[in-house]
Amino acid sequence: MAVAVVVGCTVLLLGGVSVVVLWGSQRIREPLDETSLDVQLEIVHTRAERTEARTEAKLRAFRRYFWWADVVSFSALVSAVLAAWPGGRLAMRVLALTSPDAAQGRLTEADFIVGFPTIEGSLALLLFAGLPAGYCAALLYVVLRRWLPPGRWAGPLLGVLILVWLGALVDPLRADNIDFDIVEPGWLAVALFGGLAVLHGAVVAAAAGWWSERVPLWGGKSFKNYLPLFLGCVAFPPAGLAVGIGAILLLIWMSVIPVSRLRSNRQSRVPAWVGAGAVVLASAAALPVFVGAVISITSRAG
Repeated sequence: MAVAVVVGCTVLLLGGVSVVVLWGSQRIREPLDETSLDVQLEIVHTRAERTEARTEAKLRAFRRYFWWADVVSFSALVSAVLAAWPGGRLAMRVLALTSPDAAQGRLTEADFIVGFPTIEGSLALLLFAGLPAGYCAALLYVVLRRWLPPGRWAGPLLGVLILVWLGALVDPLRADNIDFDIVEPGWLAVALFGGLAVLHGAVVAAAAGWWSERVPLWGGKSFKNYLPLFLGCVAFPPAGLAVGIGAILLLIWMSVIPVSRLRSNRQSRVPAWVGAGAVVLASAAALPVFVGAVISITSRAG
């Protein structure tokens, strides 16, 4: 069983590496709207025309909203299955092999048994670690993409940012995680999970860029392109809940905003220096906690 788990995870992880090699330089390409709402708003005079313009604006907004949700879901699922899940499983297996005999058979914080990988444990790792990590990374990439460097550096840098921002607070490098009192060496754990974070970010960026060029805005013949969105909502219900809440909030916003402000003005974005500055400040604030966690983990005797 252990051999099967290791072989399967290795194959999946190699698939993630292939995704990065093939599509790692692609950036998200936003869809183009077929019609101009600006032109319609110039001729709005009557109440009926305002109602029609608002309805059209809602349809356009929802089509773009679900387009983004589909891109996030696709990159989240791909990165979870080809990076976060198999990489985490392999890292745990390597640490089990490098740990002393006293660690074998002990329970980890997640109630896994050190040295004895199982199918059930691997599936639990996917549901409770791989998918959440995939969605978190995909959503952050969509938000931060404008302030990341172009080309192949965007994804790896995303992985580093997520590791620094969340690694010491959530996982995989929490200082209070009892697993690091069981397995060793600590420096190897930091190296494995750090490398996995970089790969995970690279897979997210590659998958998002590749899929964005192939999925059209929602329409009658584009249902098959939105299967990742539906699959993600089923496999990871919190994602479905988040999509539903977002749709409701969008509907409320589009119902109360004045018609005169529905003009499609996507050029009014946060200046690049503001976004980049926010990323730097957030990283500087999180760095001391992250460094402290790394020092704590690498200094343990096991």
